[in-house]
Amino acid sequence: MMYSNLFYVGVCAMVMLCCSTATVTPKPPGRHQADTSSLLNDAAFSKGLVLEGTNTSAARRDVFIFPYGGHATQVQWGLAEWGSRYPLVASKKTATGKKAVYAAKGKKIIFEKGTGSRHIIMDVAASEEYNTPRREGAEWPHLLLGQTFTRKPFLKDLEGLVLKFTGRLTKAVLRMPQNAFDQGLHTAQFQLFITVQDLNPASPSHGDFFWFGIPFYDYRYKTIKRFAAQDLGKSDASGKFIYSMGSADFMNGSFHSGTWITIEKDILPMMKNAVELAKQRGYLKGSVFEDLGLSSMNLGWEVPGTLDVGFEFKGFDVLKLVRR
Repeated sequence: MMYSNLFYVGVCAMVMLCCSTATVTPKPPGRHQADTSSLLNDAAFSKGLVLEGTNTSAARRDVFIFPYGGHATQVQWGLAEWGSRYPLVASKKTATGKKAVYAAKGKKIIFEKGTGSRHIIMDVAASEEYNTPRREGAEWPHLLLGQTFTRKPFLKDLEGLVLKFTGRLTKAVLRMPQNAFDQGLHTAQFQLFITVQDLNPASPSHGDFFWFGIPFYDYRYKTIKRFAAQDLGKSDASGKFIYSMGSADFMNGSFHSGTWITIEKDILPMMKNAVELAKQRGYLKGSVFEDLGLSSMNLGWEVPGTLDVGFEFKGFDVLKLVRR
């Protein structure tokens, strides 16, 4: 799922030798006491993943990969490859030391054991996917980690929602003629989306939702602007509202630098702003704020341009502060 008009424009920057951090301590819960826990199931990716396939209309739930061991009944994560021509194969695993590598023509994902967390590397070689530059309405390759939350908290019960993430861009190379590059059609984006959904079975809009985005990287812009529009751009687009934060809303610096950047940010206030804007624009018509909660997420690459890209991250988590 990509922004409908590919809003952002920019170029890659040279890799620098320093690191930057953007750390925001969640504000105290005031007069309420709150319990802190992970929104994610298996935040360490230790129980395996299901390979969901290359087509959203025919997603699979019976092919698994186990970087660190595990069992199919315990799997919490999915790995989606929508729009890809060359899917990963579960049996093609290369293990070296602490690393488990799954690779296919056009993509690679590496799981590495770390101290207290997992280190993930995600590469997409779109030059293997496109014979010619992508045209309007055509599919594009994805490489997305995702899950549906086992426990779906209501926004009304949250005192905070803290994103924790440390990552860096490892590669971004344009593999199409510069004069064919159309910033309205071509880019590469590494981003996180969380679905905000009506979870009240008694609501007339039960199940309705919108996308809340955290855009870590866009090939076209070092500084990514805030974005709000309808999800369009391809045949299986959801048609739902998208609200994506600006990069300055949650981090300092830019992943274009190639340096490690650490983020710790309470994103709940902006998520509440997104609910208000969605209502103002005519979405969630049958829902009230008390009906809305968090239901799922996805994280990774969407590459509608002919680019070869890579990103690595560790310490990823989303912490929910829930009122006692």
